[in-house]
Amino acid sequence: MTLFVVCFVLWLLLSGHWDAVHVGLGAAASTLVVWLNRGQEDITAAVRALPRVLWYVSWLLGEIVRSNLAVARIVLDPRLPIDPVVVRLRPPMRGALAMTTLANSITLTPGTITLDAEDGELTVHALTPDGLDEIESVMARRVAWVFGEESAAT
Repeated sequence: MTLFVVCFVLWLLLSGHWDAVHVGLGAAASTLVVWLNRGQEDITAAVRALPRVLWYVSWLLGEIVRSNLAVARIVLDPRLPIDPVVVRLRPPMRGALAMTTLANSITLTPGTITLDAEDGELTVHALTPDGLDEIESVMARRVAWVFGEESAAT
């Protein structure tokens, strides 16, 4: 039911039309989305996590800005203090959606990129080892919290 409400409200907001035909089409499309995604716990989990996701996205945008400044500082430094590393991380979460969110968040943050995600493990490249500390300690815990996997993160 939550997925239907989110889809229907999104339809109404994006269409901008409130006549009976458009409202009916929105209800039909939302019903179709719910029916096609029946049994998909990840999607309903994502919808339930929406308030936490909004908070996380605002935090991630701040991290992206901070990381951009750090990478610019490294690149503009005449000594070019780059110490690239590739490490394997085993994040504290188990869900596929949480792991995908973490892998994408790492890639969105300048100076780091997720090279591979397999068997609950991420292979990450970073310009400096400092970037990895934040991923392991803060970012992974926040993603786990967003998807209700706090117990796995402690």
